[in-house]
Amino acid sequence: MESKNLGNNIMGIADLLRLERNGKTVPLSRFYTDFKKDSSKVCYGFVEGKDDPSYYRTTIKQKIDKDCSVILYPSDGKEVVKYVYEEIRNRKYPIEKIVYFMDRDLSCIINDTNIINDPYVYITDNYSIENDILNEDTLESVLQDILGFCSTPTDELSSIKNLYNQQLNDFDNRMLPIMANIIVWKQNNIKPANYKNLKIRQLFNVKNGILTQIGSQDEIIKKLYKDSQVDYSMYDKSKMEIVMSELKEKSLVHQIVRGKYFAVFFILFCNSIHNDCSTMHINKTNKGRTLNENDIMETIAPRARVPKSLETFIEKTIVQYFNNIAHD
Repeated sequence: MESKNLGNNIMGIADLLRLERNGKTVPLSRFYTDFKKDSSKVCYGFVEGKDDPSYYRTTIKQKIDKDCSVILYPSDGKEVVKYVYEEIRNRKYPIEKIVYFMDRDLSCIINDTNIINDPYVYITDNYSIENDILNEDTLESVLQDILGFCSTPTDELSSIKNLYNQQLNDFDNRMLPIMANIIVWKQNNIKPANYKNLKIRQLFNVKNGILTQIGSQDEIIKKLYKDSQVDYSMYDKSKMEIVMSELKEKSLVHQIVRGKYFAVFFILFCNSIHNDCSTMHINKTNKGRTLNENDIMETIAPRARVPKSLETFIEKTIVQYFNNIAHD
């Protein structure tokens, strides 16, 4: 049922202009502008990042009829998604046609006050959607469709996938001290300028499908502090080791590696297979091309199987909504 109180909720032009001056309200003001009270065949959604709409929109469109649509708004982080969620709920918009998508981030190990437990909020299984889709199955599709291994024998593709899993495990373990330090920061309310500044390509290389580390662990930790603009005097090795032990004990090592870091590893591995295949005795059957980070959501994600949790969420929310109005 559409809310009968929406007439008082649609904001005026002056309000919209005011909202546009505040960054976190930009997606909200866009929603207020787009929302049509009488349009039953449109759903709305809010995602964290600017690259997320293409993946979620493609996934949703595969599940709904062609005369139905969804509008997604990038919201610049989980905090903004929560803000939008609370504002919309307070204004009593119809909850059944508005969904929200959040990354789990580190909430499996530390409390995250921005996490929303709600049937209309999707939370990724691991740190982010990249962790959930960049698996060996996706790798095989990328090998065949993009990298130039369209007709490569199955046994060779299997050997590449096995190598990928081995190197992924190595990458997770090498990233463990980095992620443990970030967790320690959060536990002790240490606020880095931006740990997103850490450049994985400056820390690791992949040649012949084998991951190598550039520099020692101590050098990498110092780089993390420098790039994140955290005073290295705040480094506490004993706290880091306690967190590392807990993550290993709970089998959370892969789950807590930041998705953007993981995506760089995936690209490095793929490009190594493309460039080094002759020395690895793997048959490339067409020219193919290398990948860059822009390919993750635009080119690679659509080739991945949809995580079961996401598929179930879409079916129970958006698909169910459209099914309901079709029978009204």
